[in-house]
Amino acid sequence: MIKMAQLEDIRKMYFMEGLSIREIHRRTGMHRDTISKYLSMDEPQPPKYQSSKERNHPVLGPYIPLINQILEEDKTRHRKQRHTATKILERLKEEGYSGGYSTLTDYLRKEHKKQREAFLPLEFELGTYAEVDWTEAYFYLKGKETKAHIFVMKLRGSGGFYVRAYPFEKQEAFFDGHVKCFEFMNGVPYKITYDNLKTAVKKVLQGSNREEQEQFISLRTHYLYESSFCRPARGNEKGGVENAGKEAVRKFFVPYPDVESFDELNEYLHSECLKLLSGNPKWEAEKAALRPLPKVRFNGARYKEAKVNRYSMVQFETNRYSVPTAYVDERVTVRATPDQIDIMLKDMVIAHHHRNYGRNQDNIILDHYLDLLLQKSRALGNTRVYNPQALPQAYEQYRKMLISRNPIGNREFVKILMLHRDYPPAHVTEALEIAMLYNIYSDDGVLNILGQLLLKSHKAVHLSKERLQGIPDVQVTPPDLNKYKALMGGVTECL
Repeated sequence: MIKMAQLEDIRKMYFMEGLSIREIHRRTGMHRDTISKYLSMDEPQPPKYQSSKERNHPVLGPYIPLINQILEEDKTRHRKQRHTATKILERLKEEGYSGGYSTLTDYLRKEHKKQREAFLPLEFELGTYAEVDWTEAYFYLKGKETKAHIFVMKLRGSGGFYVRAYPFEKQEAFFDGHVKCFEFMNGVPYKITYDNLKTAVKKVLQGSNREEQEQFISLRTHYLYESSFCRPARGNEKGGVENAGKEAVRKFFVPYPDVESFDELNEYLHSECLKLLSGNPKWEAEKAALRPLPKVRFNGARYKEAKVNRYSMVQFETNRYSVPTAYVDERVTVRATPDQIDIMLKDMVIAHHHRNYGRNQDNIILDHYLDLLLQKSRALGNTRVYNPQALPQAYEQYRKMLISRNPIGNREFVKILMLHRDYPPAHVTEALEIAMLYNIYSDDGVLNILGQLLLKSHKAVHLSKERLQGIPDVQVTPPDLNKYKALMGGVTECL
């Protein structure tokens, strides 16, 4: 590569001294093609430097394998959940990296080429305006990669936002997201902007008019705020919340959170939102400017009529949930929230389940079938309602020993299972283990041991009304103490 002074000499020798390219080549030693290239330039510019050697990274060098590993893993991640330079810097700092941000970005520039988006500066009055949107993120649920639907609400005055994770974007999740966000903010904004979500909009009409869902109108009426909707395919009209969703995914889901349940994931998200907003005076000022919360929380559950089938199951969506066998053939109501299923007969809850997010699953509670099993105890070993793996190992061990000694052992074992209705499960399990230790195999024997355990622990357990019904009501007449007074009076006179 030649320098600018050499380029000047070449051009002077050719244009001013009249030397040929061959003569210039002889004097300078430069290749003729190189001389021709620089002579043909209309506007001579300093030759650009092109590095042919790999730059040394004395500080960053030991961490380059980790950086490359992160970038390689990001290729398998979803686009919104890949590491930014800032996130990589945080991880390097945890490993002891002492270099600066620019050193890292110089290295990353060949891997990350970002196109910056331009925005117009906007300003909103505190407490008046919010935006709602859904986004998606992936996490590890019990070690398995799982997609979460993230409900995001952002206050535009301060820019503060809150997020909740759900396994779907159904109406009950949409409503629950509002309730949780309002309670986190301790207030309600005066106006909220949405996309044309099916959970809110039944039909898009001409212009800004919408035919809204009845339940959505109920939500809005309960909290007394106004709603507006973006034009179709114009999500940029609520760009603030979309950016909040991206920020939440990058800050909270990189790397993937590893949790055991959606409840644990939401506890983590709640904590992270608190950290992010802690000490922000504008956020606190905006919360103070919100409309106060109503005294009663909005009921965002979804209701559906159903019938209990002959297997004492109720179907909701693709899954089935058990109820006590006494309600077979009854018409019931299913009340669904994002994480719970309640089955109701009139106003009474007859069964309560954690919601199943899978498909075509049976959700069975053993206690719902115990009264029927007491009548059909021979079927205990062959029915799906009794799952030995769902109980401590002592139960199945005790059952097998019981039926080997007693022709009606299964019936007595069902009575032992019924003890869970009145006694703590841990005490029943301990009583079974003691019974096997002392070779006691009967429901009465287990009940006797259970009573001794409770006596030692000094814990009173209230019996159910059903057990009290068989106990006669004994009336005890108090003694007449006047007779004793008379006797005492007579003794005094003798003395």
